[in-house]
Amino acid sequence: MHCDACAGQPGRWIASPGMAHCGTCERAGAGHPSRDPVLLGDVLATASDALAYADRTGRTVPDARTTGGTTCDACGAEAEWHRTIRGRWILIEPGDWPIAPIPPGKRWRIAGDGTAVNLGRASPSDTCRISHFDVCPTNPSPSDSPTMLALWRRNTQRRPS
Repeated sequence: MHCDACAGQPGRWIASPGMAHCGTCERAGAGHPSRDPVLLGDVLATASDALAYADRTGRTVPDARTTGGTTCDACGAEAEWHRTIRGRWILIEPGDWPIAPIPPGKRWRIAGDGTAVNLGRASPSDTCRISHFDVCPTNPSPSDSPTMLALWRRNTQRRPS
């Protein structure tokens, strides 16, 4: 049996990944202790979400590393798609906003790889991003922040009739 990773050296069957690895390939990940294993359920859930999105919208799923501007299908406002750390997709409003007037749980940070991270109550910097879904004029007006209400109103005025 040959190694499934390098197809070269003889491999030994390893049950957890369900494949054969040679000694070299089996130890390859040992030098990266900070790398967390990827659970199959997470991969399947993300793939399922991506396929459902593509089927529902007729568009391909955006790549988190190459996010670009898009428009909200519901209101036409400009926003950017970003993948969350849980593998879901979220529309993020353009621009940074001061953290103080944004309610906890609605503060987002975009990591270097394009992943959207919810900051919750943490405030590691003085600015954050906001989900478009929280200020989309097709949703009820936000009542927990004057800043978010102002953005909702701005998006309402920009909405095509």
